[in-house]
Amino acid sequence: MAHRFRLALAGGLALAGGLALSGSLPAIAQEPSVFVRPYWWDKPVVEGLGRAMMDVAPNRARFEVSFVETDNQSAAATKKAVARARLAYEAIRKVAGDKARVTTSVNVNAYFEQYRDKDGNILTNDRADRVKGYEARTAMTVTLTDTALAGRARAAALALAPQNSGEIYVYLEETAEMQRDILNEAAKDARERARGVASAAGAKLGDLLVIQEGSDSCMGNWSTGQAARVMNPDSNYRYAPVAAMASPAPPPPAPVASGMIDGRQVTITEADLAQLNLPNDELPRTISANVCVIYTLTK
Repeated sequence: MAHRFRLALAGGLALAGGLALSGSLPAIAQEPSVFVRPYWWDKPVVEGLGRAMMDVAPNRARFEVSFVETDNQSAAATKKAVARARLAYEAIRKVAGDKARVTTSVNVNAYFEQYRDKDGNILTNDRADRVKGYEARTAMTVTLTDTALAGRARAAALALAPQNSGEIYVYLEETAEMQRDILNEAAKDARERARGVASAAGAKLGDLLVIQEGSDSCMGNWSTGQAARVMNPDSNYRYAPVAAMASPAPPPPAPVASGMIDGRQVTITEADLAQLNLPNDELPRTISANVCVIYTLTK
């Protein structure tokens, strides 16, 4: 490479000085392109792209509720809103136990006096000395690891008459066991596809050279995609109803939860849960996996 550099430099100086060169410069040898032969180039191989899909019941449910209280004192509004949320929390725990994961938050905002202007429009006087009262909002997000408990858990919260309540969102949180199961099925499918192609060509499967997760060809780009994923998510999936237990002349049910809210005793009973538990059907989710294999071929 140093020799080539000197030749080019000498030629450049000669041309810059106006000197004529006789003859031609010697040809500079070009380095040949380097190719790497694929590992399967020297032997007959067959590739199989395996696919598998599996319906799996949802294993998580989530809903949200919020309680709103007002008062001319911030502390009083907050205490009442927190008391309702605390009792709802107790009732949810009584129904779902450690199958429920509850997170809460509290927000307090002032609201102001309103008046009409000369045109009759209602305006708000948002000066600090024109505060009319305070609104306290406690929000609860409830996640259940047993979807069969979703209806009763939400009913326990509805018994406290929340100002806002959302739908029950049922979804699938994949586990390592689910992923292994679907990958095993995809690997079996890949082998059968490779065997079928080989048989159609009058050959048999030999040694396994490559096995790879993902939907790409083993002979092409390697895939870094997930082994399994949720297909066709639908936020309208719902929970399954909980069968009611019937018995002749049942004794009065014990309270699910009870507490004081704004100076009065509030009790949540099993009858409240039964009235507020809406039945819905639980639909399965689908997970999928892809596996690529390469086998040698034999006669």
